[in-house]
Amino acid sequence: MDTASHQPEAAPRPPSARIAAGAGLRVVGKGLRLAARLGAPDADWEHALARLLGWLGIAAEPGGSAALHFAPWAPVFPAAFRDGGAGLPDADWAASYLFDHGQGSAGAGVLDLVLMSAHPGSGAARPGTLAAMIRAARAESRTRIALVQPADEAGRTASVARAHASAGEGAALDVLAIEEALAGLSSPRPRWDALIVSPQLRSAVFARLAQASGIGAPWPMVWHGCAGAVRICAESAAAHGAPLPLDAPLLVQALALALRQAGLGTAARDLHESAAQLRESGVVTPARGSRAPYVTSIADARFVELVCAGTTTARRAPPRWRALPGAAARRTGAAPRLALVHSDLSANR
Repeated sequence: MDTASHQPEAAPRPPSARIAAGAGLRVVGKGLRLAARLGAPDADWEHALARLLGWLGIAAEPGGSAALHFAPWAPVFPAAFRDGGAGLPDADWAASYLFDHGQGSAGAGVLDLVLMSAHPGSGAARPGTLAAMIRAARAESRTRIALVQPADEAGRTASVARAHASAGEGAALDVLAIEEALAGLSSPRPRWDALIVSPQLRSAVFARLAQASGIGAPWPMVWHGCAGAVRICAESAAAHGAPLPLDAPLLVQALALALRQAGLGTAARDLHESAAQLRESGVVTPARGSRAPYVTSIADARFVELVCAGTTTARRAPPRWRALPGAAARRTGAAPRLALVHSDLSANR
């Protein structure tokens, strides 16, 4: 595929950035404070993040010690949930996102799934963790929820009753033993849009979803505590502690989630939509390829440049990602301030 039409010279800024610039505003920190030392682990991540923030019109500034940690280059291995949680962030529960809009007819083949688990230590012991995960899924308009547990736990009356009460009206909730869930997890497009999985089963479920979907690249991961999100990183079955190489789709999705946490839903959607339209036009990266014919794989740094160029040959609007607020949530007033501080791998706990 010829990508000559995807040149970034003009680089039009997204609507959210144009509005902010026209009003003489700087977008800097109300809820997004990514704590610890400033700077990504290498120049590739640093440049790509700066490029995306510049395109969005967002100024990055240091935050306080209680800020959200932003480290999509820092991998979490799902087996850590099974092994007692050593090295996991100090939080109650985690949500990793598996999103692929596919290619072809609008909305066809969309994969939009969140995989949630309690922290095997602090989160599993907190009575409200299950309800918090279900409420978070419902807040993202996810209505097909599965609670996957070991066989000896799946029938516990108390947990089932709490789960159904938290799901509320309009949601279909399946409470399944892992053996009952395996067939559905083996589909490239599972019938659920939210999976809440016991910590000891997370590694097996993650591996099954990655294999079935064909997406073996890292997923963006958000850790939550009592007061909200505390860390954004990545979950990868191939992780062994070292920083990940630049992964442009992962960075785009992680940054969109961070912007959402800051209340910057418009900027989050602008970022997601530009990347999704680029993939719809047939441009992919080595780690996040496509089964569709006639695609062009380009370097991750180049993908970031094309996202910021905002020019694609896609003819259809990309489907909505449930992780981001809908258009009705667009702000009409001044944007909040966004403080951005990057965390290194030594700040896990």
